[in-house]
Amino acid sequence: MEWDLLEKTTFWVEGVELRDADLGAVAAAAAEALGLPEDKVMVVDVRPGVVAFDVLQRHVRAEQVAGKGREILEKLRGLPSVLVSPEASVHSEGVLGLISLEPGLVGDVLAAAEKMAAEVKEAVLRRALVFASGSEVLAGKIRDANSPYIIAALESCGYRAKFGGILEDDLTAVVNRLEGALQEGYGLIVITGGVGAEDKDCNIEAILRLDPRAHTPWILKFDPDGRRHHKEGVRIAVGRVGITRLVALPGPHEEARLGCQALLEGLAQGMDDARLAERIAYVLRRRWQERVGTPAHHRCPGSVGNG
Repeated sequence: MEWDLLEKTTFWVEGVELRDADLGAVAAAAAEALGLPEDKVMVVDVRPGVVAFDVLQRHVRAEQVAGKGREILEKLRGLPSVLVSPEASVHSEGVLGLISLEPGLVGDVLAAAEKMAAEVKEAVLRRALVFASGSEVLAGKIRDANSPYIIAALESCGYRAKFGGILEDDLTAVVNRLEGALQEGYGLIVITGGVGAEDKDCNIEAILRLDPRAHTPWILKFDPDGRRHHKEGVRIAVGRVGITRLVALPGPHEEARLGCQALLEGLAQGMDDARLAERIAYVLRRRWQERVGTPAHHRCPGSVGNG
């Protein structure tokens, strides 16, 4: 199980003295005890009776740190330039505090932590945030019918869903809002609108900023005319940041409704991101074909990968 150290990356040993020591060797001994590369641990402070270390990476395996206090002391005792008293001890805060755990307790503590982590992950995955978008919605010219529908649909499938607000037609602003939502711990973020061919449409690009490998299949393609159609057509997006899925659907209510239904069906079937994106796109392509047919200036693509 991998743990995020957050800002707590320091541990210190009390009851230890250095005499003409090579600090690189001291750090390497501690790194070896933790199963880390030598360059990922450094000595950051030496005081009478105390040596402090810093772990130079944010994520560690739980098994690397839990109960490793005694092993750190033994490695330090093996250095001729380090004097370790019989009462020496290792201390830290946050996740690294488990260094001082008694080895006999490690298995039970890690099993409990893994169970708790799974429960937290499941709770996060069932939290959803829904955004509307567009200056016309912000100005009150168009009623947002999509968000209430999608929130109700998500809640009927067991999600705890809420409205995230209305996104501006501005790429930087959208990216910032989505980054804020990611930090708040939502497992699913859904956007409607802003996925078309006009120059103000930027939600696909925002998701690609956060996940450059996001799946963005075409729904409908145009020949850009430089006036209204500045891009090749309409796309949807399914991206991922950590455990969070980001989904962008079209703004027209019927398309948002159909896209939402396809999204929920795909999630229920455990589809991966690529299959989920293509399922949503397929449903919406059929909608366009039924609605307008396929005239020459409307090219409805078949199965399309990342766009």
